[in-house]
Amino acid sequence: MIDFVKITIKSGNGGNGIVSFTRESNNPLGGPSGGKGGDGGDVIFISSTTMKTLSKFKYKKHFFAEDGSNGGTTKKKGSKGKDITIFVPVGTVIDYIDDEGKQITHDFDYPEKQIILITGGKGGLGNSKFVSATNQEPLLAESGELGKQLYIKMELKLLADVGIIGMPNAGKSSLLNIISSAKSKTANYPFTTLEPKLGTINNDFEEVILVDIPGLIKDAHKGVGLGHDFLKHIQRTKMLIHLVDGSEDDISERIISINNEMEKFDISLKQVPQILVINKIDLDEVSVLKQEIINQIKESNIDHKPIFISAITSEGINNLVQLITKEIKIIRKIESTKIQKVEEPNIIVPNMKIHYQSVVQETDSSYRIIHPRAIRIAKASNLEDWATLIQFQARLERMGVNNSLREKGIKQGDTVLINEWDFQWD
Repeated sequence: MIDFVKITIKSGNGGNGIVSFTRESNNPLGGPSGGKGGDGGDVIFISSTTMKTLSKFKYKKHFFAEDGSNGGTTKKKGSKGKDITIFVPVGTVIDYIDDEGKQITHDFDYPEKQIILITGGKGGLGNSKFVSATNQEPLLAESGELGKQLYIKMELKLLADVGIIGMPNAGKSSLLNIISSAKSKTANYPFTTLEPKLGTINNDFEEVILVDIPGLIKDAHKGVGLGHDFLKHIQRTKMLIHLVDGSEDDISERIISINNEMEKFDISLKQVPQILVINKIDLDEVSVLKQEIINQIKESNIDHKPIFISAITSEGINNLVQLITKEIKIIRKIESTKIQKVEEPNIIVPNMKIHYQSVVQETDSSYRIIHPRAIRIAKASNLEDWATLIQFQARLERMGVNNSLREKGIKQGDTVLINEWDFQWD
C-alpha cells in the first residue's frame, strides 16, 4: 500500500503584456493597444472516494499547470493557462513549507474537498494599461509573473470508524473477515497482515467502516516493525477494538504494552474509546481460564471489561457486532451535536505576501534593481529605445525604486543593473 509520497507541483507562468499601437487608415492616431497577458493555471487538489492509495504518484512526481498566453494587439487579453487538477484519496494530508518558512498542512478529511494549493502567475500588463494624463503613448509593457513551485509531502491516513489493534497473531484479520465484508489473508504466524485492510459492517441501518492494523510490537511508536506506518491509520478512528490472544501468557502485560505504544505515538489516542476483546474462547485453555483472565485484567487496573469471542467458530461475534454498532451510534450522535457543518466547496489558499528589497548593492559602484515588477517591465520593454528608457526611469521614480537607490548611497556615474541591462546613474 502506497500511503506516503513526495511530489513537485508548479503553477503556470503569467503571459506577457505587449507594446502595440493601432495604426489604421481610418484611425491613424488610434493609440496604444497592447493587450494584457493571461494568468497562469492554478494547481488544484480534490479528495476522491474512488481512490484508495497514493500509488498513482509512485512514478509521476511532477505536476505543472499551463502557462498563460501573451497579450495581443487591439487590447486583446491572452488566454488563461489550463489549471491542473490532482485527485487524492479522502484522508490525505498535505504538508509543505511556504515562502516564509512556515509549515502548512491541509487535511482532505471529507469527500470532494477542493483546495487551490497555488495560484498561477498574473499576466503582465500591455502598454494600453500604462496610459495616463501625462503619458498618452506609453512604450512600456510587463512580463507575466512566474508561477510558484512547491515540493510537497502527501500522507494517507485511512478514514475508518473502528480500528482493530493488537499484537501479531491475535486474530485481527480473521475477526475483520467474519464481522465484515473484507477478505484478508489469515494464517497462524505473525505479521501475515503487512498493510492496513478495510472492511464494513452493515447493521441496524448503520454502516461502520473498520480497519485492521498490522500487529504492533514493542517500540512501535519509534517506528520499529513499521510502527509509524501502521499507527497513523488509527489516529482518525472513533473507536478501537483491542484484540488479545486469550491463549497467550501475561495477557494484562500485552494489553498495557499496546496501549503504551499508542499513547507514546499520539497521546490523544488515550481518549479513543476501546472495546477489549479476548479471542480464541473456542480453545479449552481459554474457556477454562475465562474467570482467571477477567480477574487478572481487573487486578492490573485495566479500565475495560473484556468480551470473549472466537474468530474461528463465531462465538460471541453477534454480541460484538451489536456493541460496535451501538457505540458508534452514540459517538456519531455526540459528534453531530458538537460539529456544525460548514459548506466548503472551495478553499482558496491566499498567496503569502512576500517582503522584498527593491535594490541590492553589488560593488562599491554598482547597484542591482531586484524589485519584481520593475524586472517584469524591463523584460517586456525595449530599453534600447531612448524614449522607452525615459518612461522606464519615470516609472522607477513612481515605484520608489529610485529612492531606494538614493538611500543605498548611489552616486553620479555609478552603474544601475536590471536583468541584462545596465545604465549610468545621472
